[in-house]
This record gives sequence, structure tokens and C-alpha cells, in this order.
Amino acid sequence: MWIAFSKDFDWGPEGAMWRIAYKAGMRVNVPTEAAAAAVQAGCAVEIKAPTRAEAAELVADPYWRA
Repeated sequence: MWIAFSKDFDWGPEGAMWRIAYKAGMRVNVPTEAAAAAVQAGCAVEIKAPTRAEAAELVADPYWRA
């Protein structure tokens, strides 16, 4: 699921000894469980997946950050 983070969010599966730190401003494809937790916490919103052309434009933009 593709989501855009508006706030920093740390996620790890139940019982895992590790976490993934998602930063505000990131637009990424994340596991469904992570997306649901981030949206429920108010740290992210669901977005549509970018096309290949949109992704290429983002990568070419020097001011874009993942």
C-alpha cells in the first residue's frame, strides 16, 4: 500500500526486535500492517501508486527526498 507520511513514524511487526523509521515527507510502498498502523495513528494518508513516469520525475528532482 502506498502512503505519504506527515509525521515521523516507527513500525515493527508485533514481537519483532527491530523497527523501521519512516520520516515525515516520505511517500513509499509499505506493508499493509504498517500502513494501517500509520494511518490510524494519524501519521500518514493513503495515496495512489505513482506511475513509472511520475517516479522518474521525482528521482530527477534534486529537491525531492524519499
